[in-house]
Amino acid sequence: MVKREQIMDNDNIFNECENNMPMKPVYVLPNGKALGAKDFCRYFEKKILYTIRKFGMSREAEVKKTPYLNSRVLLHLYGKFGFLKNSSKIIALDDSTDDVATLMMESWFQHKSVDLAPRTSKVIRPLFLMTDNEIKIYASLKRIGGKDKRKSDARAMLDEMEKKHPEIKRAIVQSCLQLLAIRKR
Repeated sequence: MVKREQIMDNDNIFNECENNMPMKPVYVLPNGKALGAKDFCRYFEKKILYTIRKFGMSREAEVKKTPYLNSRVLLHLYGKFGFLKNSSKIIALDDSTDDVATLMMESWFQHKSVDLAPRTSKVIRPLFLMTDNEIKIYASLKRIGGKDKRKSDARAMLDEMEKKHPEIKRAIVQSCLQLLAIRKR
């Protein structure tokens, strides 16, 4: 079994997922299974489609063009799946698991209420279940460039906590989903 520390860094992965490549792990799932470049791309795209289907997101949405990596990956995926629509009333945000966990922490610290649902009447978050690390690996495999978002103090704290507790951001997002389910009742 390959450990997470043994995966290759983002700069040294592979050119593209579609080529025949040797099975070198580029990402290790939480269950310990190592994925090569082609398998990781398939995993990533299926997870995006699963998120869209699970939360009943509209497939046709407008994606705001920004210089940030998450936005560019979302544009690439929506173009690939044929979901882009410029005049849509629904906006697809590029919030990842890391962004949602950070927003949730900041709202707790500031005692504010923030709607972090994966889908509302006018907003969807297709990258809701994807971590920033997964997005960076996919972007490097597909040669998608972009800037990282600025990090807040809460994000820095979460990154520090994630070193000791690798799945903490996912746990926060799962807690958010459970709270949303309770609130709907």
